[in-house]
Amino acid sequence: MAYRSGRWLQFASSVGVVLAGLGMADLASAASSVTTVPGMPPVINASNLYGEAGVNRMSPAVAGALQRVYVPNLRSNDVYVIDPATLKVVDRFPVGLSPQHVVPSWDLQTLWVANNAEGRPDGSLTPIDPKTGKPGKAVMVDDPYNMYFTPDGKEAIVVAEARARLDFRDAHTMALKSSLEVPECKGINHADFSIDGKYALFTCEFGGKLAKIDLVNRKVVGYLQLEAKGMPQDIRISPDGKVFYVADMMADGVYL
Repeated sequence: MAYRSGRWLQFASSVGVVLAGLGMADLASAASSVTTVPGMPPVINASNLYGEAGVNRMSPAVAGALQRVYVPNLRSNDVYVIDPATLKVVDRFPVGLSPQHVVPSWDLQTLWVANNAEGRPDGSLTPIDPKTGKPGKAVMVDDPYNMYFTPDGKEAIVVAEARARLDFRDAHTMALKSSLEVPECKGINHADFSIDGKYALFTCEFGGKLAKIDLVNRKVVGYLQLEAKGMPQDIRISPDGKVFYVADMMADGVYL
């Protein structure tokens, strides 16, 4: 028994030396076995895909950006700019009609205000320079309620809520590349991506459903009915990529 205990201690000690030699960064890399779609940044730690979004982990791409909070005002058609250090409004500027969201570009060089114009044909995207906090010339875009970017950063995904459609546009010029109809997703609005970037789940706010979108083949895989009278809005993937959390404002809870 003493011999077996001794062998176990020797084995444990050897493992400890090996792990110490690897270092935490190597361990995280070794733990990741996620094969992502081409062009998508690697998942450093498969057990926590948010690991690179921690304190002091800011991307060099945001160097020089002002520390500001940009708040769209749907009713007044403008954006309020708040200094988080003083909690005061330091600027305010007009944008397009019915601004819904402020979305950072994939390369973090632009903030896009999504102005969907609610039922009108003159929707637009207003660019904001994060280094100056000032808006640029708006780009006319049909019904941009919300916006995401493909995992490789090449295209923007404009969520045309009223049209039940996803428009894939050039990530910089916003020129239309292709469109995907999602006819059974009434009120399509928010989304999150699978850990490997192969698909996304979009919430259907007015249909109580989720829509699964194959981003590789650009097609609708199917729909998941949650609650006919529900209103699913925000959706977020778990750190290990195994579960999606869906917030439903009418169900007073979260679907898993």
